[in-house]
Amino acid sequence: MERRTRAAVLAALTIALTGACADAKETPAAGGSPSAAPSTTASPVTPGPPWHDEVAAAAAGTTVGQKGTPCELPITFSLPARWKVEAVKGSAEFGEPTVGKARMLCELDARPTGELGFLRVWRVDGVAGGAEAHLKHFVEAYSPKASDTQYRRLRAGTLDAVEATYTADGDTDRAIALSSLYGPIVLSLDAPDPEDLLPAYQLVKQSARINRD
Repeated sequence: MERRTRAAVLAALTIALTGACADAKETPAAGGSPSAAPSTTASPVTPGPPWHDEVAAAAAGTTVGQKGTPCELPITFSLPARWKVEAVKGSAEFGEPTVGKARMLCELDARPTGELGFLRVWRVDGVAGGAEAHLKHFVEAYSPKASDTQYRRLRAGTLDAVEATYTADGDTDRAIALSSLYGPIVLSLDAPDPEDLLPAYQLVKQSARINRD
């Protein structure tokens, strides 16, 4: 199955390439040129499939993205307690963990909580346009056989964002591109049963902020 093959490939990459792990804070990525400030786009509220906006966010347990923690990012967001946070780094042997022009920066593992699945953080380089263009490139590269793909604009925490849902291997997967001062950051939800991790995903969306450290 495409989902299992993709998960196995990503697992092999991250086992070989991950750096330090922790469940703590993190720092902004350096470089790049600032993009426009977020607007005041109203967030849609759509209960039921495919968006499931009625799902309540999980309780916050740790912050990802701040300075001095494993995954230093230009944004920060909260995760539930006990999630494992790993920075993903390239190596001479395996190169960069990439999908198309998307490069994996960080892997957030739910398994220590008893759930199965990951939130993965990506940077898309060399794609013209804003968050929607970056997210479309990611989805098309990550799940080329996806169907029923839908996109929408929304606010995620204090950030402008574009979210996608799409059907892969019979499940509704999702990803979101969050606007930062240094370009969009993409988060993908990867799980055998994606709906099990929706509370954590909702927490990420509601707590997203520009990293000002």
